[in-house]
Amino acid sequence: MTDVLAGALLAGWLLLEVVLRDGDDARSWKGGAGDRSSTRLVVVTYVVAFAAPFLLGTDGVGAVRADSAVAWIGVSIGVLGLGLRVWSMRVLGRDYTRSLRTREAQVVVEHGPYRIVRHPGYAGSILVWFGSRLAVNWLVGAVTLLALVLVYAYRIDAEEQMLVEDLGDQYATYRTTTWRLVPFVW
Repeated sequence: MTDVLAGALLAGWLLLEVVLRDGDDARSWKGGAGDRSSTRLVVVTYVVAFAAPFLLGTDGVGAVRADSAVAWIGVSIGVLGLGLRVWSMRVLGRDYTRSLRTREAQVVVEHGPYRIVRHPGYAGSILVWFGSRLAVNWLVGAVTLLALVLVYAYRIDAEEQMLVEDLGDQYATYRTTTWRLVPFVW
């Protein structure tokens, strides 16, 4: 049952990535100069994280029994992550883009989950992918978590540099009052 739920989490995440993107710019894969190929890096990491449990097999190293507490913890983490991702996408609306870019009328959003964390959508995605992978293979879950934190750290660095350049003092000030990805940690 949990393996089906883990798959449903990823399917739901993918569907929402398509449905909740508002406008052609938000759906575009073409990044601005500030993207630094981070969009491609994130997608490659997702593909590897998706395929890894299949490559290891259901009885391979790290495999999790479908009815175990670890599997249910993974599903729960994934559901929380999906909720955070949806909330973040809804709050940003048109400015929630697939690749790193800004638009001329863009402003700094400081409400919803953005009151506390500057990149809650990334945190949500990390939780969805970590939780769904943990539900089927604890080793793949751990490696996915580490890989996505590193990939998103690179992306956050690129994005924040772009936002300071494009949005100026307003974003620079916002950075002093919020955490990047994890409240009270980073």
